[in-house]
Amino acid sequence: MRNTLWGALVALALLGAPALASDAAGTAKGVNPAAAARRDGAVQTLVVGSDIFIGDLVQTGDKGIVQILFADNTRLVVGSNSSLKIEDYLLRNDGSAGKMAVDMLGGTFRFATGNAAKSRYEIDTPTATIGVRGTEGDFFVTDDVTLVMVSGGAFKVCVKGTEDCKVVEGLCTLGQVDTASTIVGDTNDITGLERAKLKGEFPFIDNESQLQRIFRFIQGYGCLHKSPDANAPVDAGITKFKPAPPPKRGR
Repeated sequence: MRNTLWGALVALALLGAPALASDAAGTAKGVNPAAAARRDGAVQTLVVGSDIFIGDLVQTGDKGIVQILFADNTRLVVGSNSSLKIEDYLLRNDGSAGKMAVDMLGGTFRFATGNAAKSRYEIDTPTATIGVRGTEGDFFVTDDVTLVMVSGGAFKVCVKGTEDCKVVEGLCTLGQVDTASTIVGDTNDITGLERAKLKGEFPFIDNESQLQRIFRFIQGYGCLHKSPDANAPVDAGITKFKPAPPPKRGR
């Protein structure tokens, strides 16, 4: 299904979709093959230097990665087999003030705030509404669950459409939000196969070699590679996480 969708996107792009003349919200600083932006029903294949606009639906194929730098220095990475929509930006095309708002529809992502006030950032997923607090973090998103791992700062994560919220704060802290609840714990409490599984769910924490320097985090690598704390309680809350299903491109 993903390969079929990607093939359709590329075919549309080859028809020569026109670009909008309005001001861009961000710029693609790094692009691996198989990445495109759907805009007003047309599709533009992304390359280094491509502009990203409010309303763009950024989609990637099996090996696609897009590294986006916004005008306020917000940094966003869209991983392989992923889909994300730019819902709003701090300065809209009509000159009015907006928010840095993105909808992570499915896949893997990296996000770091820029220079705007913390209250002007918002992340949506199929299961969560997320606020940020001067933050660096990575995301794994499906239709059924959102995982967020913190490399710096904090996220406020809420079950979508509810007031069921928790703060995910501190290096290596992991939050999980499904359609009914939020769980927060520490990656140091995860061992064995579940720890190995996290490396697939958070590929940029596992290996940053494909990212430009400005999209790398000083901290984070140790969250999945250092030895777990031998003194961590066996029944720590983090071990109650349900296995996350693979990402879907359902939109």
